[in-house]
Amino acid sequence: MDFPKSARVRKRFEYLRFFEGSNVKRLGSCTLFQIRTRADGARLGITVKARVNSVYRNKLKRQIREVFRLKRVGLNGWDYNVVVPGSIRVDHTTPGRVRKQLENAWKNEDSI
Repeated sequence: MDFPKSARVRKRFEYLRFFEGSNVKRLGSCTLFQIRTRADGARLGITVKARVNSVYRNKLKRQIREVFRLKRVGLNGWDYNVVVPGSIRVDHTTPGRVRKQLENAWKNEDSI
């Protein structure tokens, strides 16, 4: 399954909508914002603080995109923003932890 541009939150105003009235679920290593959309498929935005080592940041983003690709079909009607705050210590174990947390959160999308 691919990750086309139509499945991405890309513009600043789209990211700002997440902070105006979205459902928020705090997971262990990240925070998941969810808002209703009129688009056909679910879309994903990823926010990782820049002070994280670039190797870990890229690995983390790849893991988030991968779990989203696998779960996207069941997430229709929603846009998501996954935020990894700067207060979280990111190391080589963080991408796997975040992936498991997102898989659990997206098992039943109504639970968010």
